[in-house]
Amino acid sequence: MQIVEIQIDEETLSEVDEAIKVLGENREDVFRQTFLDLAKRKKREAEIARQYAEAYGKHPQTAEEIEEWEEVQYWENE
Repeated sequence: MQIVEIQIDEETLSEVDEAIKVLGENREDVFRQTFLDLAKRKKREAEIARQYAEAYGKHPQTAEEIEEWEEVQYWENE
């Protein structure tokens, strides 16, 4: 196992400590699980993005499809 040091601001650490008290767990376990969950999610998001890019590379949108979307877009702030 490797030891990794990170800096966390006081506000974030306070929030984590409050959650840890409620959960009855310790910081190390919570951080380890959180980083693992985040790494898995980011890996999955990257794989989905790669799959989209591959699919659109094989079947790019036509000019007509893009034009059609431009006509139906509704911008609430405008």
